[in-house]
Amino acid sequence: MNASWHPDCFTCELCDKKLADIGFLRNLGRALCRECNEKEKAAGAGKYVCHKCHAIIEEGHIKYQGDSFHPYHFNCKRCGTELTVDSREIGGELYCLRCHDTMGIPICGACHRPIEERVITALGKQWHVEHFVCAVCEKPFLGNKHYEKAGLAYCELHFNQRYGNMCFRCSKPCGPESFSALQKTWCKKCFSCHLCDKKMDEKTKFYEFDMKPTLII
Repeated sequence: MNASWHPDCFTCELCDKKLADIGFLRNLGRALCRECNEKEKAAGAGKYVCHKCHAIIEEGHIKYQGDSFHPYHFNCKRCGTELTVDSREIGGELYCLRCHDTMGIPICGACHRPIEERVITALGKQWHVEHFVCAVCEKPFLGNKHYEKAGLAYCELHFNQRYGNMCFRCSKPCGPESFSALQKTWCKKCFSCHLCDKKMDEKTKFYEFDMKPTLII
């Protein structure tokens, strides 16, 4: 780097921190502060940089308030022991796994993080409201009815598409009230005479016309 700078102009090329007093490191022809240099090296190696000491985290990191750290920079809020990668964050505080498990706080079956607010219990697990979703469309149920089958949860539409009956007429899920006739299934509102469209039920007498139910007049 054969050039001269005013002290105020000699800055890190990534964060603009002044380098005159803290020194710099060369990285691909760039002048970088130590922190940015470590981040660049970590990114190239697919690793994290500790937000506290700015060194590359070689093995195991913990996430705290959105940043990555070496676990040994922290101690359990409850028992004071040095933390490991198994630590848990609850309400902005860090706990060792042993203390966390004795606190009786549910863990989400989807993200495996503590549930501090409303809890959904289903499929033998507990979930964040926003993480309990249909196995097909992945839309949250948000308290709406769901259907369970083979260890998975489904919304009404996709449960019926996989395991239920679809109406021959409207091609929508029949739901609990349906009618079977002529080897087909109809929902309650669609079971009507093929000719006059008069509603029918299980007691209505009809005959087959063009493979569709038709009232006997």
